[in-house]
Parts: sequence; C-alpha cells; structure tokens
Amino acid sequence: PVPTISWKKVNGHNPSKARLRKSQAVLEIPNVQLEDAGMYECKAENSRGRNVFRGQLQVYTYPHWVEKLNDTQLDSGDQLQWECRATGKPRPTYRWLKNGVPLWPQSRIEMVNGVLMIHSVNVSDAGMYQCLAENKYGTIYASAELKIL
Repeated sequence: PVPTISWKKVNGHNPSKARLRKSQAVLEIPNVQLEDAGMYECKAENSRGRNVFRGQLQVYTYPHWVEKLNDTQLDSGDQLQWECRATGKPRPTYRWLKNGVPLWPQSRIEMVNGVLMIHSVNVSDAGMYQCLAENKYGTIYASAELKIL
C-alpha cells in the first residue's frame, strides 16, 4: 500500500514557513535561515511496516554586522576601544586597516576578536580605520574616522 509520509525536526519544531509537497514526500523550507539548521526525520509507514530516514541540514551564511564602528574624537593620551562584531557561519575572522593599510599589533595597539584598542592615542593615530569581517562566503567592511584633539 501507498505509505503515509511525515516530517519532523528532531529536537525542535518544523519551521513555520516549511511546506510539504508531492503527497508530503518533499519538505520545502523557503528562505532558509541559520535557525532552520538541524536534524530532520522523514517517516514512511503503511500496513506492511515503516522506514525512517534522518538527514542533517547545515546552513552557512556570509558575515552580517551586529555592531559597527562610529567616528570618534579623542584627546591625546586617551584610550581608543572600537568593537566590530559580525555573525556568520563559519564564524567570521577580523582584520583591521588604517588608511587602507593592514594594521598590526604594536606596543600600544591590541586587536582581539574584532576589538581594536589603542592605548594613549596621539596625533599619529588619527585617520580612517576599517574593520573587515570575513569567512569563506564573503567579506564585509565597516569604516570610521579617528580624530585626535
């Protein structure tokens, strides 16, 4: 006999936007998002028995800004702390540029996980800064100007 087919997300609920097509044999998730990822189970059963198949849906995305930079004015000797934060899968890595040139850690300059700290800023630190967040699907940029008074 023709089996009855059902779908469920293991350890969760089927996305509300999910649709079943072709006598419920096809689970379609339009505009898939990170939260749609997970293990899905398809069950087919009739009077002769049942069969279950599980499949893992993994969702990958390009980086997307959660927190960007803002133009900043500081007095000479102040400390700068800028944070840029992005989501994405795989998790983005960060790089910093000053006036288009890669910025490297120095005695006064620290860069850790999207945070840039410059201790005791001076006039030479003024300029345009960019934070880059990147994974294998793309790179995004945030820019801000640092002015020293």
